[in-house]
Amino acid sequence: MMAAMLGSMLSDGRGEGEVQIRSSGFGPVDLPPIDDAVDAMQRRGLDVSAHRSSTTTASLVDGADLILTAERDHVVKIAALSPAAFRRALTLPEFLAAAAGSGPDEGEDVRSWVESLTEDRTAGAYLREAIPEVADPTGSMPRAFEAAVVAIEQQCREVAAHLLMRRRMVS
Repeated sequence: MMAAMLGSMLSDGRGEGEVQIRSSGFGPVDLPPIDDAVDAMQRRGLDVSAHRSSTTTASLVDGADLILTAERDHVVKIAALSPAAFRRALTLPEFLAAAAGSGPDEGEDVRSWVESLTEDRTAGAYLREAIPEVADPTGSMPRAFEAAVVAIEQQCREVAAHLLMRRRMVS
């Protein structure tokens, strides 16, 4: 859902200046989205019915400028795949907290900016600290599922705003 929302929010509609969004995980491969997710995205004008789960790999995360996850455990697994990716991997709410105090520097690329947000972060401290995570709505009652999706959507809007501002500063 995060990938579909961000992809939609970051698209310019013409295929120009597109941000590449990839979705992957650590579970079984080639599974379709759950019906609740398909329905929630459909209400937002997004069709995720053809999506299939895929595995997170070192080459995928090594090529990414920013890696947004739902859970801290995902960041830890990404760091195990590629220690260099640890500085670019954050939970969605963790990214928003870090980016809130960071003004854009003209000409600075996204990768450098993201790494500057995490430059003081150590693996040991990361494992000990409370890291904000996305509430997983899977299996929730319909109202709770929708409330979680609304929260994810709001956070994705904020991420998109940060990235679009960054893109304007670099262009």
